[in-house]
Amino acid sequence: MKKLAILFLSAMLLLGGCTTQEKKTSAFKAGTYNATAEGRNGELTVEVVLSADKIESVAVTAHQETEGIADPAIEKIPSAIVEAQGLGIDAVSGCTITSEAILAAASSALASAGADVEALKEIHLSAAAGEDTEETVDVVVVGGGGAGIAAASSAAEQGASVILVEKTSALGGNTLASGFAMNAADPELENQLDALNGQVETLKAVLDYDESEFGDYADTLKTLKTQINEYLKGDTSKEFDSVEWHIIQTYQAGKRVDLSGEEISGDFDLVRILCEKSLETFHWLGDTVGVALSDELSSPVGSLWLRGHNFESKEGVFASAQQYIEAHNGKIYLATRATDLILDGDAVTGVICRKEDGSALTIHAKNVILATGGFGANGDMVKEYNTYWPAIPEGIKTTNVAGATGDGIELGLQAKASLTGMGMVQLMPTASAVTGQLADGLLVPSQYYMFVNQEGNRFVNEYAERDVLASAALSQTDGVFYHIADQNMIPTLQNKATQEQVDAMVEKGILYKAESLEALAEQIGCPSENLMASVEKYNSYVDAGNDPDFGKNVFGSKIETAPYYAVIEKPSVHHTMGGLTINTEAQVLNEAGEAIQGLYAAGEVTGGIHGGNRVGGNAIADIMVFGRIAGANAAK
Repeated sequence: MKKLAILFLSAMLLLGGCTTQEKKTSAFKAGTYNATAEGRNGELTVEVVLSADKIESVAVTAHQETEGIADPAIEKIPSAIVEAQGLGIDAVSGCTITSEAILAAASSALASAGADVEALKEIHLSAAAGEDTEETVDVVVVGGGGAGIAAASSAAEQGASVILVEKTSALGGNTLASGFAMNAADPELENQLDALNGQVETLKAVLDYDESEFGDYADTLKTLKTQINEYLKGDTSKEFDSVEWHIIQTYQAGKRVDLSGEEISGDFDLVRILCEKSLETFHWLGDTVGVALSDELSSPVGSLWLRGHNFESKEGVFASAQQYIEAHNGKIYLATRATDLILDGDAVTGVICRKEDGSALTIHAKNVILATGGFGANGDMVKEYNTYWPAIPEGIKTTNVAGATGDGIELGLQAKASLTGMGMVQLMPTASAVTGQLADGLLVPSQYYMFVNQEGNRFVNEYAERDVLASAALSQTDGVFYHIADQNMIPTLQNKATQEQVDAMVEKGILYKAESLEALAEQIGCPSENLMASVEKYNSYVDAGNDPDFGKNVFGSKIETAPYYAVIEKPSVHHTMGGLTINTEAQVLNEAGEAIQGLYAAGEVTGGIHGGNRVGGNAIADIMVFGRIAGANAAK
């Protein structure tokens, strides 16, 4: 159960010197009142305790919001209501939907007590104006997601003085909304695991690839073929992987043609560095930054192979990084938005920021690192730049946090930065059809499940690239489909949900659960004969290790053990492959292909790595690898 936020009047210290307007008197019916409102991920419940003339306490007692992302709102909004004795409270930066849900629920509770809610909405908190300040450091990092904390940690490791600024009220950014698996070829570990059905056939097919069609990747393909031939001579019952295989899969998945017929693919040198440095960077996060690592491997949706390395917890990554940064001559400013780059001619020499209290923070620095994420939550920007999808569906949701609005790209353009691949937008096929967020409950490696449409028919290779899956899903009735798995999926869950947590999701209506396929079909409203036939055929393909219908080539277990589960899903905007053009040193380039002095970038704010489609699990590898590179080079 997520932590409860029970915050009383004494918590006003959290708001740093805020004052209230002259208050209007209110009369309440004393008591304890509970009310709910719709948050970002589902219902949120607020408890309000009232005396006859005072709001005594406000608490969020239940919610489904994302831990880490929503925590600042859950902590601050109730406290602000008590302090103000009113409802005119501004949303917490980066937590707008959650903030509004808390205020809506509190309003309902107060209305039940006979309060004049409209009058209470006119009572505001006003922050005491802060003083403008200036600081000078070696490196300033803009953005507190995965790329930002990797960059700041890396710069601090080199002995540089560092300031990290994050526009929202907590570290984590869009990284906390991700699946959080980090692809890294790890042959030594993977060779201890049993190979999945279909792996040998997949690798044999690589031997027929025409090297002349692979351009800069031809030599890598030659090496890979040699590795595969050696593997086929030995014990093929064990998992195979190599850095070269990771490189080739990343290239192939990203090689796409846009609506104008122009081909786009990942830059070879950037892809090579991503794949070569990912395992080393994963262990650097553990050994140097102090992040708790998991020894479990996973294959998230669209990952194409079992090489996803995991962490003990998302929140733990950022807690460890914050501790490391602050212990190594670093500062972190939250609720601080970078608005402008400081330019000296063509060189970048710092940033100008705006704090929550309205004061300016000017940071002079030898080098600036932009790590602000993509623009997946900026619907207008997505549609403006899109050159891949024939149409972005009206009303499409996003898996991204609200802060993923393309700020870093706008900052980079101030320095005349070049942009790469801006039209390539990835849709996450397996997002919640209700919220648009990454689906709860069935975060299962792709080899353990199947997809069916509303007619109960299978329609795609579940192990395919994300754009293939999304395109297939959008062509189904209402653009939705069902994710089907059985009881055997419980130990494989990437969110490590327990049986009790899965059952709780069933109770909340997030998951469907039934003791038979017939009963499951009735729950989801599809013809039972179609669902049963689809599962039977799929299971036969698992046995054979071959899928003649859709070409799935990697299988785990059959779907045959009751109870059976389903969740309704729909594509949602997930990742923007385009952004600032960088070189292998993570320097931002101008239109002439020259490095802009003093400016670096890492993570989803950059373009050129993933081509037209990103492999699942490569985003965390990208932000950590290039964040680390950017930090180390900026510290020189």
